[in-house]
Amino acid sequence: MRWNQLIVVFCISVIALSCKTNLDEDLIAISYEEMVEMISNNDISIPKDVPYYNLEGKKLSVKERTAFANDLLYADWMINNDSVLIKVQLQDSEKVRIAQKTTPLLKNGSKDIDCKNLSDLLKSVYVRDQDARADNLKIDEIDENNLTIVEQVLAKCGMPSKESAGELGYSAIWLVIQHANSEKRKQYFPLLFEASKNGLLEKQDIALMQDRMLMDDDKPQIYGSQVMMNNDGTYELYKLQSPSSVDARRKEMGMGPLKDYVIFFDLKFNVAQKD
Repeated sequence: MRWNQLIVVFCISVIALSCKTNLDEDLIAISYEEMVEMISNNDISIPKDVPYYNLEGKKLSVKERTAFANDLLYADWMINNDSVLIKVQLQDSEKVRIAQKTTPLLKNGSKDIDCKNLSDLLKSVYVRDQDARADNLKIDEIDENNLTIVEQVLAKCGMPSKESAGELGYSAIWLVIQHANSEKRKQYFPLLFEASKNGLLEKQDIALMQDRMLMDDDKPQIYGSQVMMNNDGTYELYKLQSPSSVDARRKEMGMGPLKDYVIFFDLKFNVAQKD
């Protein structure tokens, strides 16, 4: 091959690479959830021949795409400025899951909080709290992010209405404060206690927080909800006020007998109860 032919081939290769780079730079990566929302709002156009690529950048066949179906939840869905889906790039699902759980839910702080419509926000807080514990994902960081949101909600809106909070809203608020530090539990307990009197929270939720706060202060618990893990992995019931009447107190808060509760921790409670 002549020298001038080599130059032509080199130039064509450079142009091709440049076009590919420019194309990628012009694309916008959106999440699976954002893509689904755009579909529901008719805000995205999806051609039939959209290419899918694995982590190494190899184009996937239709059969391979099926095998990676679960990973599509964590892919980058690349759209252009006209909201046309150009390609789908798979990502490391574990890294994306962690990033999704730790990304702040509010981009603009309390400005993004709509006191009349808190259901989706509080549901996301609830899911993050539970997923963090189920998957052991950066629990401290997620708890801190969730606490920031709940405090902003309470500061701006007070305890939300049933219509605004949604099905999981009050559970989310209780969980986040229960998982916060002792000072936060003491700070918000009066608000949660008032909510329980109005039927917004279960009595047993209040019982659990009361016991937790007593344990924080190294005082005997009232309802027997707090169990400690020993260094050898076994459990023991945290010290308890008036053990012979604990079941009566538990019943008042909608809780079953203590002997049945501690079975889950491979413990026994045989203190006779007063009538």
